[in-house]
Amino acid sequence: MKRRCISLYSGGLDSILVVKMLQEQGVEVVPISFFTPFYGSLAMRDPEAVKAFHRERYGIDIFPTDFTREMIRILASPRHGFGKHLNPCVDCKIGMIRTAASLMPDYGATFVATGEVLGQRPMSQRRDTMNVIINETGLKDILLRPLCAKLMAPTLPERQGVVDREKLGSISGRGRKDQLALARRYGIDPENIPTPAGGCLLTYEATAARVRMTFERFRPGLPSPDDVMLDVVGRKFILDPRTVLVVSRDEGETELVSTLASPGNMFLKIADVPGPLCIVRGDMTGENLANAASICLRYGRARGTTGHKAVYGPDPNALVDAVDAPVLSDEACRSFQIDSET
Repeated sequence: MKRRCISLYSGGLDSILVVKMLQEQGVEVVPISFFTPFYGSLAMRDPEAVKAFHRERYGIDIFPTDFTREMIRILASPRHGFGKHLNPCVDCKIGMIRTAASLMPDYGATFVATGEVLGQRPMSQRRDTMNVIINETGLKDILLRPLCAKLMAPTLPERQGVVDREKLGSISGRGRKDQLALARRYGIDPENIPTPAGGCLLTYEATAARVRMTFERFRPGLPSPDDVMLDVVGRKFILDPRTVLVVSRDEGETELVSTLASPGNMFLKIADVPGPLCIVRGDMTGENLANAASICLRYGRARGTTGHKAVYGPDPNALVDAVDAPVLSDEACRSFQIDSET
């Protein structure tokens, strides 16, 4: 076997340690960093910045890879179901490993490595579930979990001496003591150790509710990546069964919204007064644009005042069309909103 593998790289501590552990044994590692709107979304907007960050901080050259379309297919019908909310963790892991395996010929890799730790996650890292993942990915003998390898059956890379099993880990459970010790051993600055917080937005109730509604709107078809992206940013409103409005909540989110220039997205903001940047997606009828302008007015500095117009267009830096922005009552505004935030 060649001493080259593909590793799943989330940017969390476990995935960093897998790369370091295998590189220490002379294995050439190709870290594939999957991203969707629900996790790793910064790589959707600026993959070069993400690559530079991991290279400079951890000395790891990663390969950001868009997993959104596959994730949408998984969300439509996960074979192993969802977690507490809309997180299809087992099917997601199976899908990522299968995709990584499909890339092996491109990179000349002979096995796949992951940062899974036995017993760390209740849904996807139980022993029985980890065995299901092995069977359903078809990588029974070439799926290596270096951090807990000595608690699992030896894989082909171990048996052939591509990696030394005795130098792999036997970590289990949800604690981080062993991982932190490894981080010190590999010279990772304590300030640069990623925290376990964060993760997939589909584990959050509010995001899960938005995504469910988006899938319902498109049944029996599927939403596009641009549609689900609007489920993870801003306040969201349903203007009609085919049309949504997203309103940025602060300056940082306004900057993010401005990057979402995709076919079908129409940007809108109040022309003469500072306020949020909005996206309308769907049917650009006069009624929808007027309601969007009214909702946009309600969340800006001109709230409750008359005589304002909203400008709109497909380019956030060149909004040339205009529509009146009537004052909308709070009750009327909330009638369009899909979540409780006002």
